Amino acid sequence: MGLIDHTTGVRVILVGRTGLDATLRRDAHFELVRVGAAYEAIGELATPIDEESPTQSVVILAGDAQAWLGSADDGGGRERFVDFLRALRMVDPGVRVCGIVGQDTSESKGLLDASIDGASASEGVRSLLSVPTEGRVQGTESSRVSVPVSAESEQSLPQPPEGAATDFGPRSAVLDLGDGQIVECMLQGRDILPVALEQIRTRCGDPTVEFVAAEPSAPQALGVVGVPVSYQAVVYGRLLASGSDASELLAHASWLASWLRLRDQQTQLRQAAFMDPLTGAWNRRYFERYLATAIEAAREQRWNVTVLMFDIDDFKRYNDQYSHEAGDEILVETVRLMQSVIRPSDRVCRIGGDEFAVVFYDPRGPRSPESKHPKTVFDIAQRFQSQINAHRFPKLGGSAPGTLTVSGGLATYPWDGASASELLRKADERSMQSKRLGKNAIVFGATGGDAISGDGRTLRS
Repeated sequence: MGLIDHTTGVRVILVGRTGLDATLRRDAHFELVRVGAAYEAIGELATPIDEESPTQSVVILAGDAQAWLGSADDGGGRERFVDFLRALRMVDPGVRVCGIVGQDTSESKGLLDASIDGASASEGVRSLLSVPTEGRVQGTESSRVSVPVSAESEQSLPQPPEGAATDFGPRSAVLDLGDGQIVECMLQGRDILPVALEQIRTRCGDPTVEFVAAEPSAPQALGVVGVPVSYQAVVYGRLLASGSDASELLAHASWLASWLRLRDQQTQLRQAAFMDPLTGAWNRRYFERYLATAIEAAREQRWNVTVLMFDIDDFKRYNDQYSHEAGDEILVETVRLMQSVIRPSDRVCRIGGDEFAVVFYDPRGPRSPESKHPKTVFDIAQRFQSQINAHRFPKLGGSAPGTLTVSGGLATYPWDGASASELLRKADERSMQSKRLGKNAIVFGATGGDAISGDGRTLRS
């Protein structure tokens, strides 16, 4: 299949076990992405593969993904579904979200844009966005399609108090009056408050409007009006102004609280998409993206990036002999110990089972002329190895057979590889080599001929 025209093609994000992969992959207009969990779709939607990726997107939720979104003991499955759909449309107002005929759940009823028949999936996706067989998208200069929020989603959004001024317009997924600037800030991970405050000042015609992160009951200066900024039981602070009255500020405080709520929700969703829930480490998806970004920056700045890949020696034996609960404790403590020795810009990632990868990258470059990147990383790796050897895991008890050890390999850009895939391959090869050395070793060096043992000795292969 050739390149997909980003102006006429469609990104189709399959969530869960849809069974549509083979059918949709045959259509040259579709760029197909498959994810396992619903919240991973948000990350995929926010970060296209490249600038040539299609600008129209369809998310198709399998029944198992819908059931996962709706499952909970608190009965809040439908509310979570609304939150999920709102998060998708905050990233892309034109995204269409669909189910599969016969697989939709009660929680999704009335919320999805459509349900697609598996037998005619390609035609179903095309009809959603009027994708032509040839040529551009019909009926619009832009290849984006604006889809209003469903009635239930609209009702779930916080509304201004009855009678309050709403001159800034109704909420919808089609953002206006500069709200798109706030969305852009959110997607880039920047603080939305400066942009939101500037909009409130413009709408009120009052440059004195300020936000204070304090309880509503806190004292305020004479002649200054203050109103609370809160969403349900969460109090974010107060809007203060000396040139506006309370009734005018109240509507804008409600508007600001809605955005702050969405900001918090977006942060939580990103964490769900990019973090391992057990250990708190970053997941494989994040690792691959962070490493690629770090290498690109290092190439421009002529800096170094090092990858450490390691796993826990004989982890299956510990897991089987002392229970999965003990195995979980080992994984959690391993991440905690590694995080205690790395620098703020380094990243610990869990890429599978008991396999981990650490990206050592300092975007500010060497802190001092004497600082040498590879040597610094070797020192960190050795400290981590020693801590693992000395650590006692309560759930293993006193009868645990010896100490816990790790085996791994280090690879550094640019000497060991010029791309993320090359570095990973080299680090993985050296990790395998550490096993052949008898485990409890981290292999490094220009040819992979050196290794650090858990007791600090330098080994030769």
